[in-house]
Amino acid sequence: MFKKIKIITHNGTFHVDDIFAVATLKIFLRQKNRKIFLKPKIEIIRTRDLSLIRRGDYVVDFGGEYNPKKLRFDHHQKGGAGKRENGVVYSAFGLVWKEFGRKIYNSKNVVEEIDKRIVQSVDAMDNGVDLLNLKNPELAPYLFYDVVATYNFLSQKNGDKPMENFLKMVSWAEDILLREIERTIIQEQQKREILKIYNKAEDKRLIIFDKSYGDIAILEVLGEYPEPLFVIKPDTDRGNGWNMKTIKKNINTFEARVDLPLKWAGKRDEELQKVTGVSDAVFCHNKRFIIVSKSKEGILKLANLALESER
Repeated sequence: MFKKIKIITHNGTFHVDDIFAVATLKIFLRQKNRKIFLKPKIEIIRTRDLSLIRRGDYVVDFGGEYNPKKLRFDHHQKGGAGKRENGVVYSAFGLVWKEFGRKIYNSKNVVEEIDKRIVQSVDAMDNGVDLLNLKNPELAPYLFYDVVATYNFLSQKNGDKPMENFLKMVSWAEDILLREIERTIIQEQQKREILKIYNKAEDKRLIIFDKSYGDIAILEVLGEYPEPLFVIKPDTDRGNGWNMKTIKKNINTFEARVDLPLKWAGKRDEELQKVTGVSDAVFCHNKRFIIVSKSKEGILKLANLALESER
C-alpha cells in the first residue's frame, strides 16, 4: 500500500505563501512518483497544535523551524529563514520552491525565472514589503492576495468551510504554477530563437519574425540591446495579416522607445490607408504601440515609413 503523505500548515486565515507552498509540494510529490506509476495519497492538515508537527512528513509556514533535511519550512521564527542575494526575504513559498523547484523541472533558468516572476513577489509581500508604491492609491492592481482575501472573507462571513476554500485555493495555485512552468519552458526556447534572429538582422532597429513570439520573450531579449525600435510578426490575434509593435523602454512600463507616427493614431481602414499610402493597412492603436496590415509587404512599407519619421 502507498503511504499517505501528510503536509501540515497552519489553520485559520490562509495566505498566498502557504497556499503556493502546499501547491508546490503536491506538484513535486506527483512528479516524484510518476516514474513508478503511483499516485501519492496526500493528506493536508491545518492546525496550530505544535504537538501534531511530528505527524507531518512536510511542515510549511508553521512550527518555528526551517530545516530542509527534516522537511520543515517555516520563516516565522526569530531571525527568519534567510534571504536571497538581492535582499528578498524568504517566506514558506520561497523556501519550498528553493528546495523542490529543480526537482519539479530540472532547469536552472526555468526555476530562477519562476522565482523572479512569481515567488519573490509573494515572499516579499508576505514579509511586509510594499511592492506597489502607487501614484494613485485608489487605483491598484488586482493581486493573488485579493483572490485569497475573498475566499477568506466568504469563509468567515458566509459560513463556508475554510478547509474546502483552502483546498480550492491550492488547486488554483497548482494550475497557475504548472502553466507558468510550461510557459517559461516555451519562452526560454523562444528567447534563444529571438536572439539568433536579432543577431542576423541587417537593420537592428527593425526585427522581423516569420512566426509569432510572446511579447514578454521579445522584450526580455531585445530590451537588452539599444537599437531595436519595432518588431514585425504575424498577427495571430486577428487570425491573419501582420502587425508591427513598438519596443517598450522596459518590461514594467507601457512607454515605448519610439511611438508610431502621431498622424496614424486611432485610424483604421480607408482613413489609415489614405494617411499612410499603404493599401492594405487595417488599424493603428490610439496609443501608437501597434499597427496592423493585411500583408507582410504592407507592414514592411509601414515599418519603413515609421523609421523614416524617426530620422
